[in-house]
Amino acid sequence: MTIEHDTSNEPVPDRVRFDRTINLGHILTFLGFILTIMVTWGTMDKRVTVLEEARKAQEARDIQQDGRLSEKMGEIRDSLTELKRGVEQVRDRLEKRP
Repeated sequence: MTIEHDTSNEPVPDRVRFDRTINLGHILTFLGFILTIMVTWGTMDKRVTVLEEARKAQEARDIQQDGRLSEKMGEIRDSLTELKRGVEQVRDRLEKRP
């Protein structure tokens, strides 16, 4: 294989050329970028606020449920104490029988 070189006298275009001017397209793109960031930030802020409020509501619900659970556990404890007394009374009666 051989590599052929172009020996023509045509000018070779630059590979990358930077234009240092600022035009309306650049400004509109930049403004669109800033607007997108602002809208995204506002949307995220609203989502975070909704999540924080939901967490607070869940925390209040948890506190209420914990209170009810403690109350119910106390009632169960009292019921078990009554059952224990009843079983002890039945046992005592059975022991007293000849």
